[in-house]
Amino acid sequence: MFKKILLAVDDSSCAERAGRVAFDLAQKLSSQLVVLHVVTRPAAPFGLGTPQEELDRYAEELLEPWRALAREEGVAAQALYQHGEKVAETVVLLAGEYGCDLIVMGTHGREGLQRVFLGSVAERVSRLSKVPLLLVRGDGGVGPLGSGISRVLAPVDGSESGLGALKAADKLATLLGAELELLTVIPYIPPITYLDGTGIGSTAAVFNQEANEKAMQEEATAALEAAKRVAQAPNLKTEIVKADRQSVAQVIVDYARQQGADLIVVGSHGRTGLDRLLLGSVAEGVIHHAGVPVLLVRPEQTAEKAPQVKEQVMML
Repeated sequence: MFKKILLAVDDSSCAERAGRVAFDLAQKLSSQLVVLHVVTRPAAPFGLGTPQEELDRYAEELLEPWRALAREEGVAAQALYQHGEKVAETVVLLAGEYGCDLIVMGTHGREGLQRVFLGSVAERVSRLSKVPLLLVRGDGGVGPLGSGISRVLAPVDGSESGLGALKAADKLATLLGAELELLTVIPYIPPITYLDGTGIGSTAAVFNQEANEKAMQEEATAALEAAKRVAQAPNLKTEIVKADRQSVAQVIVDYARQQGADLIVVGSHGRTGLDRLLLGSVAEGVIHHAGVPVLLVRPEQTAEKAPQVKEQVMML
């Protein structure tokens, strides 16, 4: 599992945190590591830009500490940089060319208008990648190199995407000797409010609330039992939690913090555009708020094909 890992880096704090996670995994799983920096030409007035020689020199300086760390930690690694205006597409393309089965990168976890205006390379990679993506928040809790992963949290809901994530979490926990915790969240359904003849809001039970809650409990129990039949990790725990006026994503994040999880593994449909806006995404909510790394696993390899990048790869 994860025989070759691509670590995408820049000069940010989140890249440094992501690097520690990637190196830990490479050590524990005896994986090869590809450290990649994508060189983009910054915008400049009047069409002028930074000379390519200077950009290349900066890339070499940025990658040298990672090469040194690989030597110190005994990790089989290669460092390279690639020129490309579209960072996410370049990361995904190089991951495919080098046969990587995991991408690790940092993310600032922006959301709302800030995310819309600034964009997110990590979000774009999550839409394009054909392999699992491990995202590490820049302000998240990541231990020092060698601290490893001892608790893996896998939310399950009986869906196809949840099943793929479950299998990945189970295998990873088994290989790392970590505890695997399966969590099923019963979503909160608020009471329905209508306006009576006085114009004052009233609450009406238009369906049998008790029967509905019982059905959701049974569905959650069935999903958890099905997950237990799939999981093979020797150190396994299970839990069902009811969401109380919270989103499912927030419940997962809070539970991970309370239980001291080191990693959350979630399924992602990779939806884009209006489909994503209408359907929402538990995975996206977890990424934005989780204080620990999040592993995204797609149920089917149907990601968009990244455009070709023809610039020469510079090996260091």
